[in-house]
Amino acid sequence: MKVSGLGKFSLGQAVPNKDHAVCVSLPTVKDLIGYEEKKPETIKSLKSGYPRFVQHRFIKDLIEVENKTNDLGQNNSSIFANIENCQRAIDHFSLVDYQIKEKDRYSILHTSTFQEANSVKSFLQHTGASISSRLAEDILIKKGILYTRENVSPHENPDLFARNKIAEVHGEGVSPENVIISSSGANAFYSLFYNTHKFFAKKKRKIWIQLGWLYLDTIETIKLFCKEDEIIFISKPSDLKAISYTFKKFGDQIAGVVTEFPTNPLLQSCDLQQIKELCGRIGSILIVDPTMASPKNSKVVKFADIIVNSLTKYASWEGDLMIGSLVFPAHSEIGKALFNDIKNMVSRPFKADLNRLCEQLPFYSNFVKKTNQSLLQVVEFLISSDLVKKVFWSYQECSKEFFRLRAGDNNPGCVTSFEIKGSFEKFYNRLLMLKSPSFGTEFSLCCPYVYLAHYNLMKSKSGKALLKEAGISPNLCRLSVGLENPQDIIDTLKEALVYAAK
Repeated sequence: MKVSGLGKFSLGQAVPNKDHAVCVSLPTVKDLIGYEEKKPETIKSLKSGYPRFVQHRFIKDLIEVENKTNDLGQNNSSIFANIENCQRAIDHFSLVDYQIKEKDRYSILHTSTFQEANSVKSFLQHTGASISSRLAEDILIKKGILYTRENVSPHENPDLFARNKIAEVHGEGVSPENVIISSSGANAFYSLFYNTHKFFAKKKRKIWIQLGWLYLDTIETIKLFCKEDEIIFISKPSDLKAISYTFKKFGDQIAGVVTEFPTNPLLQSCDLQQIKELCGRIGSILIVDPTMASPKNSKVVKFADIIVNSLTKYASWEGDLMIGSLVFPAHSEIGKALFNDIKNMVSRPFKADLNRLCEQLPFYSNFVKKTNQSLLQVVEFLISSDLVKKVFWSYQECSKEFFRLRAGDNNPGCVTSFEIKGSFEKFYNRLLMLKSPSFGTEFSLCCPYVYLAHYNLMKSKSGKALLKEAGISPNLCRLSVGLENPQDIIDTLKEALVYAAK
């Protein structure tokens, strides 16, 4: 272990202490609110952040250079990895007054208003269609604006090495030729859903089933393409009665099912075999994301038509890389039909990002194994504590049998979510642990999930009602355990829980 997540971290502190860190400390509830409401006193302390949520300073610098070079004036500019996704943003928002500057390795979109610029930035966040911080760094170095960069070991064939490892981790039924690596998990899903939605729309199938509460950008990407009445949300993935009823009611209007195995943040699992059988009867697609517990644990290949995975978690366990993958199991005819279109659309990772992934991949499986064992001990403590109200994890009672069928025993991943009985603010402010987005890192961290993913839902009655329907408390904590001694993690949690109960 190089970096620990236990201890005190200041506001805006990047973890690890590297230019390309994906985690940033938000140590108090006041900081969370300031971050979400973009209060100047908070934002000025943030030198970095989760890259798709907070524009990396290298990308900001590149935009400033382009604005000055092209005399674009007010900063209403965004950088896209390619001209195609730039055009998709223009079409989606029906932009009229804009400018595009197409470069060799990126494109600049300049809008006429600040409001339009914010909409484009949200589009970039949800779709992962921007460039990586390492690519921005490389461009700035070649422009003579930066002079140093991190030292990443070159790999002879990083793409092939990574695809081989990813295929191996997913298990039997996946070959390296059927793995696509993307610049982020969000971009992988966006490219997948864009083409899949178009494929089924031609067949006049427009109903999509969202099985369980899914990660923010997955939900938002589905909304980019589907009308409200075309999305059927089933809050409990284990509710076979509701799922069967939905298939019976909508039949061959159903394009497909999107789910996570287990889900984020409640770690619930579905009966994948039953869902696959229902999809198979009418030719619908089953898209599965096993990121929460890792594809090393969650063996979904036998049932999924396409598997989407954020390699930022577990695979990039040192916490300084945005990257994702798509896997196309050999059995899926739908996957075969979509493969080339999706492959041609994804934003391919910058070579330095691939090399950085290859530095970490040899330790991937061992990292998962170690955090599996640590989480078992931490969950045992949380469940037994009188100061904890609810605990959500891969083997929770409501869906443990479904998860066990695909993961076996004692393979929960590194994540659990929980609610406390005492004061959330006192607990959060007292907790001597990194408090940040992300998971699947060598350092433990606690994520105040709703504050960081769905803060807007906490501000309205309808939003609160939606969270309640999904069974998600605004004060839910999502804990990712790292490589620290599990007893040290437990002691850290216990001290904050006791303080919050006073």
